[in-house]
Amino acid sequence: MNRKLFKNIDWGILICVALLIIIGLISLYSASESADFEEFKKQCIWIAISIPIMIITILIDYDSLARFSKIFYAILIILLIAVLFTGAVNRCNKLV
Repeated sequence: MNRKLFKNIDWGILICVALLIIIGLISLYSASESADFEEFKKQCIWIAISIPIMIITILIDYDSLARFSKIFYAILIILLIAVLFTGAVNRCNKLV
């Protein structure tokens, strides 16, 4: 690994994120005891998926992202406009 990469990482932010994840998992674990820990398991799966994505994102060179930034911007604008033409996914017909 490149030592320059580890030197430029803001370790304070990573420590804060790790603490927030731990605190969130502890509180979710204590709140979901009666529901067989389903929400806790889902959250653990999402964390297991997001940490490798975060590491991959850290490893991507900023200059290569800057080269394709206009393309990314155009794609995101198109996706935002496409949302206007989609219907609601979860409609509730009953009033509670």
